[in-house]
Amino acid sequence: MKVLKKIPLWLQTGILYGFSWPIFEGVNLSYLAWFAFVPLFIFLEKNKHNFIKSMLCSFSAMVVFEMIAAGWLFNFPVNTVKILLMFLLEDIWFFFPFFLFFFIQKKLTFQKAIWLFPIIWMVWEWVYLDLEFTMGTHISAYSQSSNLWLIQYLDITGMWGVSFWLMLFNVLIFKAYKESNEKIFAEKFLKKVSYICLIMLGIPFIYGIFSFIKYDSIIGKKINVTVIPTHFSDKVLMNAENVYTIIDKTLYKSDSMAFTMSDKGICSDLFVWPESGLTISLQESNIESVLFEAVNDWKSALITGGRNTKDTINIDNQAQYVSGILISHKQNKPIHHYKTILSPGQEAIPYHSLLSKIPGFPIKENDPRFFLKGSESKPLPLITKNNNLFNVGVSLCFEQWYPKHWAKLSENGADFYTHLAAEGWYGNVGFMAFMANVSRMRSIENRKQTARSANVGISCFIDQFGRYQKNNNENTYKPIHTTMTAQQNITFYAKYPNLFPAIGIFMLITLFLKQFINI
Repeated sequence: MKVLKKIPLWLQTGILYGFSWPIFEGVNLSYLAWFAFVPLFIFLEKNKHNFIKSMLCSFSAMVVFEMIAAGWLFNFPVNTVKILLMFLLEDIWFFFPFFLFFFIQKKLTFQKAIWLFPIIWMVWEWVYLDLEFTMGTHISAYSQSSNLWLIQYLDITGMWGVSFWLMLFNVLIFKAYKESNEKIFAEKFLKKVSYICLIMLGIPFIYGIFSFIKYDSIIGKKINVTVIPTHFSDKVLMNAENVYTIIDKTLYKSDSMAFTMSDKGICSDLFVWPESGLTISLQESNIESVLFEAVNDWKSALITGGRNTKDTINIDNQAQYVSGILISHKQNKPIHHYKTILSPGQEAIPYHSLLSKIPGFPIKENDPRFFLKGSESKPLPLITKNNNLFNVGVSLCFEQWYPKHWAKLSENGADFYTHLAAEGWYGNVGFMAFMANVSRMRSIENRKQTARSANVGISCFIDQFGRYQKNNNENTYKPIHTTMTAQQNITFYAKYPNLFPAIGIFMLITLFLKQFINI
């Protein structure tokens, strides 16, 4: 305790919250987030009249958190100054709820306003995720992504419910601390915390049991799917001379798997490559004919990521897209899903469509250094060897951070998901399990199975509870195969993805009208 007292309260929050994230493979410290913000709440109350001190220390806490939880971003092969700038911007967004809270507590008193903090936090994260210049990778709900038993209610509230739950947990412990004369070893405090844990953990646990009973036995069409993991470093991917080598190696691995299964009397209906499967456009090479020849040999289909794809409908549009490409032996042309969420600064300029209309803006909207984003979240139709129709939801790398894309795919009839990831940019660190956890959360939200194909990262099959069915253990990067079940159900969350934040906004507006305008 003596050592703990020497550590500033804001720094305690930054450290606890940072280490609560799933950044170390096989280590789950997520419980730290349940009380990580309590020290900062204590600090903010002590300095409730000191704006500068409250803001500087809140911001500093978020900086420390991100340096721990998102430090792997510095492995990205771009200028370090750009990464630092991105960190600074993200820390500003994370800090913003504390900025709002300061003025609210001035009006309501700190002890009353703290009850609103979970709503403020959750609503701001929802707003933040819709901004084009944000990364979206560290929404607080993701800190709990390893606790599948705890987050099954994602199918009702989405991750916004988890964000609210997490902050409410912190507020309840803070209130218990205050009501126990600020003595953490007092019997009164320990009893209160026990009751809080019983309620806050018990209710989600009970709902989890209900979910397992409800969704355990699923009935639907079956499809055989094979995931082809790859292991190409960022240097290999960025070298234009390796374009055909990458395709040859991935195709060889797919051919070998297809013929091995054929010898055993097994046929795969779909092969899934990572987002980095094609780094050259089908429209500017003979790769398209090669891949069609392959799927005809397999009597199957292939979904792969591809870059530099031009609009196949509006031929006058010379802009290029990142896309998920479906090539099938039942069709004579590829079908595309154009990536709807692009990495800011790397794949696109935030709000480029608006900025390009400014007279004299130096970068045109169809500048080949950047991509256009797709406008639709529609599944791709796949007809199998046995003439069964499946609607395949496609998510490309950055799209997994945006749950509305997956919900829209479900609403538009997706039977299951394929997530194509390119995770060789960040080095071999624990973030890979974190990345896979996000895909698992998307599966829970929509109660649909997912085939995840990654370059360097974790390739796996995920069931409707977020559990791994199969995954590429021990970094072998060998192909994996399973039978997936199509599911037509649309969860409450998928029908109403914005409902929980909307309720929070309504509550805040109602309070504002009551307290600030006195009506």
